[in-house]
Amino acid sequence: MRSAILTLLIGFSPLLSLAQETPETASDNPLAGHSHQGHAFNQGPRQAGPLMKNTGLVHLPITTSWDKGQAYFDQGIGQLHGFWYYEAERSFRQILAHDPNCVMAYLGLTLANWENEKRAKNFIKKGTELQEKATLTNHEKAYFEAHKKLFSEEPKDIKKRRVNFVRDLEDIVLNFPNDLEAKAFLVCRRWQLNRKGIQIQSYVGLDAILEQIFAKSPHHPAHHFAIHLWDYRNHAQALDSAAKLGSTAPSIAHMWHMPGHIYSKAKRFHDAAWHQAASASVDHAHMQKNYLLPDEIHNYAHNNQWLAQNYTYLGNATAAVEMAQSLLANPRHPRLNTATKGGSSSRYGRSELIKILETFELWPQVIALSKTQWLETLDKADDDRSRLRLIGLAHFHLQKKNDLNVTIGQLDAFHKKAVAQQKEDEDKAREKATKEKKNEKDLKKAVTDAGKNAKKSTDALAKILGELRGCLAELNGDQEAAKKSLSHVNNGTVKMRRQLALGDLEEARKAAEKKLSGDDKKTVELAQGIETFYRCQKEDASKVKEAFGKLRAISSEIAITTPPFARLAPIAKKLGYPEDWRLANVPAEDLLPRPKLDSLGPVHWTPPAAKPFDLPDQNKKSVSLSDYQGKPFILVFYLGAGCLHCTEQLTAMADRYPEFEKAKLPILAISTDNVADLKISQDNYEKGTIPFPLISDEKKDVFKAYTAHDDFENQPLHGTFVIDGKGRVLWTDISADPFMDIDFLIEEANRLLELHP
Repeated sequence: MRSAILTLLIGFSPLLSLAQETPETASDNPLAGHSHQGHAFNQGPRQAGPLMKNTGLVHLPITTSWDKGQAYFDQGIGQLHGFWYYEAERSFRQILAHDPNCVMAYLGLTLANWENEKRAKNFIKKGTELQEKATLTNHEKAYFEAHKKLFSEEPKDIKKRRVNFVRDLEDIVLNFPNDLEAKAFLVCRRWQLNRKGIQIQSYVGLDAILEQIFAKSPHHPAHHFAIHLWDYRNHAQALDSAAKLGSTAPSIAHMWHMPGHIYSKAKRFHDAAWHQAASASVDHAHMQKNYLLPDEIHNYAHNNQWLAQNYTYLGNATAAVEMAQSLLANPRHPRLNTATKGGSSSRYGRSELIKILETFELWPQVIALSKTQWLETLDKADDDRSRLRLIGLAHFHLQKKNDLNVTIGQLDAFHKKAVAQQKEDEDKAREKATKEKKNEKDLKKAVTDAGKNAKKSTDALAKILGELRGCLAELNGDQEAAKKSLSHVNNGTVKMRRQLALGDLEEARKAAEKKLSGDDKKTVELAQGIETFYRCQKEDASKVKEAFGKLRAISSEIAITTPPFARLAPIAKKLGYPEDWRLANVPAEDLLPRPKLDSLGPVHWTPPAAKPFDLPDQNKKSVSLSDYQGKPFILVFYLGAGCLHCTEQLTAMADRYPEFEKAKLPILAISTDNVADLKISQDNYEKGTIPFPLISDEKKDVFKAYTAHDDFENQPLHGTFVIDGKGRVLWTDISADPFMDIDFLIEEANRLLELHP
């Protein structure tokens, strides 16, 4: 395929020679869509952004020739304080677009890549090249030099560089005592470096620095760092910051998320869920404006997974399932979000959905969902075993022995494969160690290490098989075998209920009493404890009533008809409670006024509207978005016939157009070429006529409207979009390079069209 394309493009010899260069070596004559400033600029935001409101009351004076440069720099610092690195980078790039000699803007880009050392070094190097010619204040020099030394190669010991960097920040604090941002950065970096082996010696000392900031600026976004500082040390110390943080920078979703850490630790799940819902809403509103995929936003999937978890703790089965399914319904992308990628929407959504369905004992729904993409089958045991366990439990509770046997057989096949893999890995390691004449101790270690990964899978599968075989034994009336299998049950609440069902009342009562006497505010677990204790020891009504009172105090969100709560109905009646025994939530007294959630944005990802267009094709015939009303289609932005990569993409799509037609996904390609030059793209296709329309956007207005444009360098970018029949954007890829995974594109388009009818 590639050789055929190259033959077609002999007339474009400069492009052919350039294609063989790496992005790093091609900065003088970059590939179409690539930055002229080097490979580091191909990543990150490439579209201009406005001066936002509500990103934090911060100020760090800089030298810049652009009249808006200071405002954008302060905005970027506020975004950095909120860990909104992508948008902070946009703010600093905005300065460079107007003042390319601004050294401090390069410092800002370095700070926005604090955890991305390769890019940070690139940006600090570019700033250093300008530093000698620039006129900087001593204040600016201190910041720049501190970071230049950190991201240099000397000393070689990175730990020493980090220790020296902390001292440099301390010197800035000492020499410029009115610089609140230096104090905020110092606390933030000490917390971050604590995770890299430079331990915090005094939490109280760092908190004292924060108090200095708040004494002068009570609503400074450094409340974010107070939460991180105390989160695992003593969460109660950060309750005041949790109440204030969201209002310090309400445009930044992460600032709404972080109070959820403290409220979760305090077991205030109503407040934690509210903050995580606020974070989700702000994120979704931002995505809609900028055609961003959910997983392009740092911390997004983690926030919403935690929100689903807190809905579960509150007993709100409907909201929990909806949030888990919302994560699963988010657009996937091979780089950002796949069914098996750790930390992604899909992975989190699947794991939470499985937990929620088990927690609320929604067994008929499990079987129904197992036949849909909500609980899709995955190829690898490590990815699929939790789904199979859930299905097995559903069959058990629905008393479907044959189906349970089938599920056990599927898991057993996975287990045998894992055992064989472990043996193969260990045998190879043993053979290698023997050849290398290692002593017995080292040989044994090499064998153990080699089999570790497979052993984890083997052990996990054995645990699940033991649990499900015990369930089958119970259905077969073998009580002894069923009781023995309880050693394989990890979930304490599940084990307690199984002990109750199997007549082991003493152990069940002990487990239930432990739940009732503790400070557990997870509604389902507390309900299970109440029911179990009551059934084991009905005469102790006082303890049951006390525990039921605890449950009622946190019951406002409970789905009362789900099995764990429905089984409490006779107990509630005996205690004299009404049929609906739930109580309204009473807000805590330490909360500040909060905005209405729906004013922040939608709590679930919602496809944004595609921008209308009306452009001419190669025959000067008008083509518009409205022509596709009721018809999903693929929209491609390509950079003209002279772009080698674009020709590859168009050729690949044209070659496989029958597959797009079968999926009912016509293609429309928008080019930067004028109408006359559209014919060149047609002529480049060796198999005749490209079977989809090519239209001209010579002025690049539509490229810009769809954000397929580098506003900082005024050049178009490659873009691929999936647009549904309602004119909504379901999926995007905007990049320095065209999207080439045709299989993924068709499959994902079909998946999203099914989920978003």
